[in-house]
Amino acid sequence: MSKGGVLKTAVRQASLDVPRLRGLDALRGLAGLSVVVFHAFLINPTRHGWWMRFVGQGAEGVGLFFILSALTLGMSWDYRRQQYGAPPSSTEFWARRFWRIAPLFYLSLLLTALLTHGNPQFAPSQMAHNPFTWASLLAHLSFLFAWIPAFQNSWIGVGWSIGTEMSFYALFPWLVTRVLPRLRPEGLLVVGIALVWLWPRMAVDIPMTRWPAWTGAFLLWSLPRQFIWFAIGLWIWKRRNLWQPKRSWWAILWLALVIPIANTVWTNPQTELLVWLLPLGLLVWLVSHNVPAFRLIAQSRVFAYVGTRSYSLYLLHWILLQAILVRYVPGMHQPGTWGLVLRLAVLLPLSLGLSIVSYHYIEKPGMTYGKQWIHRHVPIHSQPGASTLDASNNPGKNVIRR
Repeated sequence: MSKGGVLKTAVRQASLDVPRLRGLDALRGLAGLSVVVFHAFLINPTRHGWWMRFVGQGAEGVGLFFILSALTLGMSWDYRRQQYGAPPSSTEFWARRFWRIAPLFYLSLLLTALLTHGNPQFAPSQMAHNPFTWASLLAHLSFLFAWIPAFQNSWIGVGWSIGTEMSFYALFPWLVTRVLPRLRPEGLLVVGIALVWLWPRMAVDIPMTRWPAWTGAFLLWSLPRQFIWFAIGLWIWKRRNLWQPKRSWWAILWLALVIPIANTVWTNPQTELLVWLLPLGLLVWLVSHNVPAFRLIAQSRVFAYVGTRSYSLYLLHWILLQAILVRYVPGMHQPGTWGLVLRLAVLLPLSLGLSIVSYHYIEKPGMTYGKQWIHRHVPIHSQPGASTLDASNNPGKNVIRR
């Protein structure tokens, strides 16, 4: 094959998608739906009835998102290394993540500004300032807003998790290539658990700083405190072959963990986060190993379909709920169970419909353009597939055949 043909083959192979696991997509769908239900609950929350205590902890679906994100990134890293002879370069990794996240996020910023006309009441009440400033916009466009308390969750009401995840993406190549070869995955768990308790105290005690009351949200939502979720995902990635669960009775154990935890009203956010670590981590472990009792979830085409569109669902449902439904549709503030049911009856189909359109016309074109950008701007020797060219020039080299 000519050198030009080899280069084209390498580029074409580098654009191949990593195979998806339906079970993990299904869990993304469950996580996304749990967050939608939780936000509908927040419009007029009530603790009457045991089912409301379950609904009131639906925010932990974000933690499930984080676990799945770290796990699938690790699996993708391994896949590309096995298929192409080398993992992706940091430049390619970050470019893929940017073009996966940024197009829809930027569109959501625009929609929020247009629909709310710069009304700061659209932001969570604890963010007691006007978020619609040029400085805030610049911080969001650069994804630095995750580290600026005044901007962290001030524009899009669910934007904090996107900033936290992008911060983790910035660290991921370093964690994989520098930290994990020297530190066992269990060490990352220890670091994550320690940060859950220490980060708020360390941040508050920084000399020469004054923290307004609303910055408690920053301490709660920033990456150091949320890192434990990503650490669990990385641990599952590295230890997946440690133990292969087969028995269906694991479902009984999992329910025995979840029911009392979900049926408790937690007043300490640190405690609530820590108690959810085991059941959510165990759920991902069991589904990823296709344990029979969890196949109803793992093989669900409906949940997997929602899961592949969960990013759009996550961002757009909040804009739809806060900027449109609760402002213009009568009955959206109705209290109690029937109020929640009414909100969900309107919110769910509209959000799912918007997410389908957004995934097709925003997310997928963004990912496609990202691959094209990588092929044009990332040096070929740092792209997966470059080993093909190396092998053609050095026949004695032992490379993975594709």
